[in-house]
Amino acid sequence: MAEPPQIVSDPGVNGILGEVETVGVQPVPDAQRTMSPGKMTIVWLMASASATTPLIGALLFHYGVIDMMLAIVLSWLIGLVPSGLFSEMGREVPLTGLIVARKSYGTAGAFLFSVLFTFVNMGWFGLNTAVAGVTLSAITHVGGSLWFWVIGVLQVFLVLFGMKWLEYFYRYTSVILLVCYGMLAYLLFSRYHVQMPGPTMPMQWGTAISIIVTFSILAWTYKVSTVSRFARPASDPRGKNAFFFAPSVGIMVSVFVMGLMGMYSQQATGNWNLALLGAHAPLWGVIAAIGVALAIIHTNAMNLYPSTVDLLVALNTFRRPSKWEQPIATIAMGVLGTILAILGILNHVAGFLDVIGDVIIPFTFIMLVDWIWIQRRQTPAAAFFARPNTMRDWWSWPAVVAFAIGLFISIWGGGWLPVLFTTVLPLPVVGGLVSALIYALWVIPATAAKNMAPQPKA
Repeated sequence: MAEPPQIVSDPGVNGILGEVETVGVQPVPDAQRTMSPGKMTIVWLMASASATTPLIGALLFHYGVIDMMLAIVLSWLIGLVPSGLFSEMGREVPLTGLIVARKSYGTAGAFLFSVLFTFVNMGWFGLNTAVAGVTLSAITHVGGSLWFWVIGVLQVFLVLFGMKWLEYFYRYTSVILLVCYGMLAYLLFSRYHVQMPGPTMPMQWGTAISIIVTFSILAWTYKVSTVSRFARPASDPRGKNAFFFAPSVGIMVSVFVMGLMGMYSQQATGNWNLALLGAHAPLWGVIAAIGVALAIIHTNAMNLYPSTVDLLVALNTFRRPSKWEQPIATIAMGVLGTILAILGILNHVAGFLDVIGDVIIPFTFIMLVDWIWIQRRQTPAAAFFARPNTMRDWWSWPAVVAFAIGLFISIWGGGWLPVLFTTVLPLPVVGGLVSALIYALWVIPATAAKNMAPQPKA
């Protein structure tokens, strides 16, 4: 049996360097698996409470506030089970999702997805950094790229210390964030003429839900196990069921509240970015700047951290890890993401979100089928690091083909039945379900037959 890579800690490293996270792609040691359901909920609540999240209110503005709220609830119901299963996956085997994907897609397939998602997460990092930079420049009246680099450096510094200190940071700054945005909401309602936004066009449920799930819960889902690998093991009965709901509740509560704030801000001021109100008054500007900075750091830490881990998964395909590769990769990804922000990734947000949903949702759904019905949640951690010996180990063709079909539907399916996928069904979710069904019909019967076949005697 193959053993997972081991990095021996240097007992001579202490102080601040001793707190830098270097676990990389290894199984998280039991001593570090202490996160409770409440702490996990706060992590995802703060990660989802981005300075960009109110943009949902602008993207769905023409549907009105009531239909937007219903669409958010429906999106939560769609993403509840996938996010819950990934939460349990990390507790059952303390590995990041893309290491587990080696059994679903083959080692080469997992490598390609690792490379792709490294840049997807770096894109999110750049997108959120751009929003923060533009907002803080407007509030402080300091132009140029200064704020892009300030925010970028702060985020990199925080992520260097890993999930232990990220959780502390989220927990102890959550109240400050809530106070800042609460006071900005008070400013909005006290100084502007605010009315409940009503619909100005017929509700398109398929379009609205597609925007929400690709902006929030299903875009986060495959990253959930990257956090839950630090949670209490599945064998620990404390809060057993709560871990299943913690990620989706945290993510969607933020989307619900900040989506409302964005929609009301759009109606009253013509801009979804509530924090820009602080540009017109010194005191409110300070409050807005603090809130924006915290919101962006909360979210982008959870973009940069998975981007680093995904890159390490790709590197581990061909080489053994070294102790300091995680902090080195964090710095490199943070610099590249900040450069993306300066170069104007914010101008391409719509296309970026479309690509995310088209790829991540089929990938996620196939992984869940494989984890539950093929691996049956029993694959030991060491098996994911076994060196492939055959082409079949490098590529899982059922998963690759099923993913390709789901991706094809997600991109071009709207041309077949445009009314259905615009007004009723979210097209990326349909593509993901079709890919999962194809994979299940292809692989589950063969696996069952193999398990029932008589085994040769020793």
